[in-house]
Amino acid sequence: MSLDKEFYKNIMDNLPEGMAVCDSDRNIIDVNKNFERLTGFSKEDLLSKNISAFIKSTKTGCDNCSQEVSLLDDYKSKSYYIGELIDKDDRLTCVRINFSIIKDDKVIYLIIPLADVAFLNRAHIDFVSTVSHELRTPLTSIKGFADTLLGSGDRLSDDQQKRFLGIIKSQVDRLTRLVEDLLTVSKLESKKDKLIYKAIELPKFFENIVYSIQLKAKEHQIEVKIMPNLPPVWADSDKFEQIITNLVDNAIKYSNAGTKVLIEAKFVGENADFMEINVKDQGVGIPEEHISKIFTKFSRIDNPLTRQVEGTGLGLYITKSLVENMGGKISVTSNNEGSTFSLMLPVATYEKPTQRKF
Repeated sequence: MSLDKEFYKNIMDNLPEGMAVCDSDRNIIDVNKNFERLTGFSKEDLLSKNISAFIKSTKTGCDNCSQEVSLLDDYKSKSYYIGELIDKDDRLTCVRINFSIIKDDKVIYLIIPLADVAFLNRAHIDFVSTVSHELRTPLTSIKGFADTLLGSGDRLSDDQQKRFLGIIKSQVDRLTRLVEDLLTVSKLESKKDKLIYKAIELPKFFENIVYSIQLKAKEHQIEVKIMPNLPPVWADSDKFEQIITNLVDNAIKYSNAGTKVLIEAKFVGENADFMEINVKDQGVGIPEEHISKIFTKFSRIDNPLTRQVEGTGLGLYITKSLVENMGGKISVTSNNEGSTFSLMLPVATYEKPTQRKF
């Protein structure tokens, strides 16, 4: 093989797209390894075959194929089309086909699967749909009670009016929490939320959190256990407070009155660069099939306790993102006697000038 041909072949085989070179009649004269992979055919099986045997123009078959195009006869008028690739097992893959005409009317086809794009589009659609639902529920309640007050307020007793206004306020608070959580998610995903690290002494830090939460959780006992001589944690104070407050608040909301929530901090194993912080509750636990989804957006478990508690379903997603942004890791274990959320966070040392990654 000559140097030019070897160079050309290396370029073809290192392309992330499938590539087919065709003559003026659109018969295949060369392909790269990714085209072989996408079709399932070997290069020997593909050579001299017409590209139309592997590319299909259709009105249906994938969400993006909404318009029929003359894919093979009109390649000179457009730079790309959306179509379908037919593999060895007659399976169809939605693809984008880019065209380039080279010397002697030869045509290069670049084949780009749209599976990743379709997945992102579906994720975006699901996200917008869920947000719309979460917004619609409190808005419907607010409008209904406001209409009642405006239309029949003079016929309602003072107690009824106060109750309706109380419902409206609680739904406005729910909307405010949702909007605040969505803004937090937006900052986290855009990487615009800057962190300010410092050494945080845990005894005083946990004392302040317990004091603020205990005022509204008088039916639960919150206990703190910190290993003696444990060094400070290296974290953003505000974000760390948000993480612990959310975990303790969840532990209280999803466990029965009279139960205990334990916050403990300790070293685990021989890794002195990280400490473990656990938040344990005595709640109903998380079903095993939900464990893998618990940190995803809008994830909520359906049980009698969760149905009594309003929430956006974004709290644990935000918590996980904050922990990982600070170089840590979060996990959960659960059974019918309760759940334990475990954080691994960097220890502050005198030599630590910057954040250390887990």
